[in-house]
Parts: sequence; structure tokens; C-alpha cells
Amino acid sequence: MSASREKKQRQNDPNQGLSQKQRKELEEQKAAKHKAILYTVIGIVVAALVVVLLVWHSGFFQSRTTAVSVGGRDYSPADVEYYYRSLVQYEYYQTYAFDPQSDLRTQYVDANQTQSYHDKFLQTTLETLTEVAAVENAAEAEGFTLTQEELDHVAASVNTMKENASSNGYTYATYLKAVFGPYMTPSRYETCMKRAALVNSYTAKISDSFAVSDEEIQTYYEAHAAELDSYDYRYLFISGTAPSGTDSEGNTVEATEEEKAAALAAAKVKADELVSKVSAADDRSAAFAELAPDYVAESSRASYESDPDYSLRTGTSGSSLSSYSTYGSWLTDADRKAGDVEVIEGSGGYYVVLFLDRYLDETPTADIRHILIKAELTQEDDAATSDVDESAVPTQEALDAAKAEAEDLLAQWESGERTAESFGALAEAHSDDTGSNTNGGLYEAVYDGQMFAGFNDWIFNDEHTQGDTGLIENTQSGQQGWHVIYFQSWNDPKWTISVRNTLLNDQLTAWVNGLTEGLEVVEGSGLSYVG
Repeated sequence: MSASREKKQRQNDPNQGLSQKQRKELEEQKAAKHKAILYTVIGIVVAALVVVLLVWHSGFFQSRTTAVSVGGRDYSPADVEYYYRSLVQYEYYQTYAFDPQSDLRTQYVDANQTQSYHDKFLQTTLETLTEVAAVENAAEAEGFTLTQEELDHVAASVNTMKENASSNGYTYATYLKAVFGPYMTPSRYETCMKRAALVNSYTAKISDSFAVSDEEIQTYYEAHAAELDSYDYRYLFISGTAPSGTDSEGNTVEATEEEKAAALAAAKVKADELVSKVSAADDRSAAFAELAPDYVAESSRASYESDPDYSLRTGTSGSSLSSYSTYGSWLTDADRKAGDVEVIEGSGGYYVVLFLDRYLDETPTADIRHILIKAELTQEDDAATSDVDESAVPTQEALDAAKAEAEDLLAQWESGERTAESFGALAEAHSDDTGSNTNGGLYEAVYDGQMFAGFNDWIFNDEHTQGDTGLIENTQSGQQGWHVIYFQSWNDPKWTISVRNTLLNDQLTAWVNGLTEGLEVVEGSGLSYVG
């Protein structure tokens, strides 16, 4: 190095003039400073990553993804979960066929494991959302919005959910996540509720615009008479199951194949014998009832002996008989005539069936209102009695108090306007029937046999006119108390209402299908967070 360059370097060296020891200390200080800076930078990065992970696990990012887009509308994971979880809950309480607390992806609908419950519910959810989006678009195009009353109903439902959360020891936000998944929030839940209310309201508006003529009802009946007609018949079952035995050590020994075949053949002989005797009688129905106790299992004999009509079925709809594949098709055959009797093989034995009648039941249905006053339960269960739970049985004093309240409400109505509306107002204010106390106590198209005996008899055993009232005691377990009943009007027969509803539903389905036709469904990344 030249002398001039060395001199220049010394001039530029900030450490010139320092001893070797001082230079070493300075280098160590610089190294420590660099390390501190490096750790600080690493700390900032790690902290940022922790924040990101916390936010990720909170569902912040997932909830803002799009799970599915339908017809130009984007639905978040929470939107999809709203319908998905509702389906899960509904089917679980209908079937108890799966465990909703376990992974639905590993539980299967069929034995061959071709479809998981998750896939089933997700598929149905996407089909539902397609219809929801289509109806939303149609409502928006028409400028259709919820009324204030409908918004109030939504608010009431939200408040009910808040009350449920509180009664179960949850905060509202936490409860929503427990019910509808980790991405549901109070604001999103309210949006889902308003959407559902809008879709229901607009669909109802469209449905109300449909009409079905008497000619259409008659045409439908003629094509489905076997399902819509009612049937009277007698039947019994003769078991052909061979009993099992026991060996010398008390172990159960199943019947051999030869013994099983012999037992089944013996049952067939008995069934043929009964048919022969019934066929020879002038009154086949009476003969069937008289002979029945001698042909059924010993465990059932007393029932047939004490009640001559134990084998009798009346007013059974053809649609119900279709589920009885063993003898349903025989009964509904168009060539069947009164007095026909037949042996029909079933599982483990033979049915003997006597056809009595086929007809179209024109019994009118009824529209009624009622107020249920349940008797208060004031007793504690008596541990000394094992056959009854006294805490579920009202005292006579409580029953008398319920009757007095019912009588007082009837007197209030009689002293007022005496209208259906005034009765409905009393029902909404006082009735303990949660199934009708939000709609004025109204039950429409009640058919004969639908209600418990006392209630049913009051409706159908008298020639009622609008405004008739009555008091009926309810002795059913869990419902003990008194009813105030208001007869509003007679309605069409059950079969007519059923056909009309079917045809109206067909029109509604066609309308929805028209809306969904051509709608594009695009699955987004957020769909993986559902379920």
C-alpha cells in the first residue's frame, strides 16, 4: 500500500488512536449491538406471526372468504353453516342415525360408505342456497321487502336466541358459535334470519297467487284414486316361527331348518283354514271377529276375545297402505270387492286379510280455535310409589283452578264482541298451547281422529255452526287441564285439501325451478370451512 493511501485510510478510520484493547472492546460492543438489533427484528416478526395465527384461529380470515356464489350472490361460511347446521339438527332429531358431535365426514349414509353425512348435508345445503339466491333475486327485482311486523318477528327470534344463550350459561356470541359454527356472529345471524324471513315471505306471496280449480282436483283424484280412497278391512297375523329350545345345560338351541319349514307350513294350513271358514259364512266380518282368537298367538288371544273389533281397521288411507307392501297392494287393487279374503305371506308367517269397503271419505274438516289452561303442578314425587310420578300429576285443586280460569275466559269472551278475532286475542294472551298461542289459537282443517277423544268428539259429534263454544277437560299426561273451544267453520274434506296442497306445491316447485334454471353455482375456498 502506498504511503499516501495508508495515510488517507488512517484519516478515515474512526478508531485511530485507540489501543489494541480499546479496539477489541469496541468490536465486542458493535457485535452485541448487531445481535440486539437482530433479536429485535426477529421478535417483531414472531409477534406478527403470533397475531396472524391468533386472528386465523379466531376465524377472522375464514369468515371473510366466499364459500359459494350463486346467481351473483356471495355466501360466507357462516351463511352456509346456517342452513347446514339446521339440516343436521333436523335430521338428527328425526332419525338419530348419526352422531352430530363427531366428524360427519367419517360417518356414512349407506353401508357401502358411498356418501358421508357431511357430503349429504352439504349437497342439500347448496341446493337450498340455490333456491334461496333465486328467490332473493326475484324479490329484489320486484322491490319486495319485509314489513315492519316481519322485522319485529325477526327481532323477537333474535331475542329468543339471546334468552336461550343466557339460560344455558353462554354469552350470546358464544352460543351462536356453538349452534351455528365458529364463524357465526350476532350481525351475521341477524342477516341470515332476515334473509330467511324475506325468502319465506316472498314465497308465500307468490304461492297465494296460485289457484287450483275443482276440475284439476277431480282429474288428480281419478289418476290417484287408490292412494286417496279410504279402506275398511280386518286382518290378523299367524306366526310361522319355530320356537327355540334349550339343551341339558340350559343353553338356547335354535330351531333347525326342518323345524322352521314345518312351523311355516303349519301356519299356512291354519291361515287357509281360517279363510275357508270365513268364506263359508254369511256375515264374513262377524265370522272373522269370532274366529280370530283361535288363530292368533296365545299372547294376543285375550285382546281379540275382549274386543270383537280388535282386528278391524277403518278409514285407512290408500297412501298409508302403500307402506304395507305385504298386503297393501292387495287391498288397493281396483278389482277388489267386499268380502274378498286372502292369505298373504309375510315375514315369519301369514296374514289373513278380509276386504270390507273402499270409498272416498267426504267427511268435512273443521277450523277451530282453542285456549288451553294447563293445571299447575305443585306436588313433589313420592319416593314410596314407583308406578306414578306425582310431580307430573296435578292435584284436584289445581284442576279445579284450571277449569275456573277457563270458565272465566269463556265468560270474558261472551261479554265482549263474541268474534273469532276477540277469541284469538284471548288465546294469544292466555293459552298454554305453544303450537297455537301465537296465531290466535287457530287450527285449520282438523280432521276426524286428529285430536284426543274428548276434543275430537266435541268437534265431530255435533252439528256446529260458527261461534259455537265449549269447555273440554284434557286428561292426557303432560297436558292435564281445560280447553275453551271456539268453532270457526267447516272446511273441505281431508282428501280435497291434500290434493289442492299437492297441486299448489307443484306450481310453487315449477316457479322455483324456473328461477333456478341457468343459475351458476361457484364453490369458493370458504366451502372447506363448512362442517
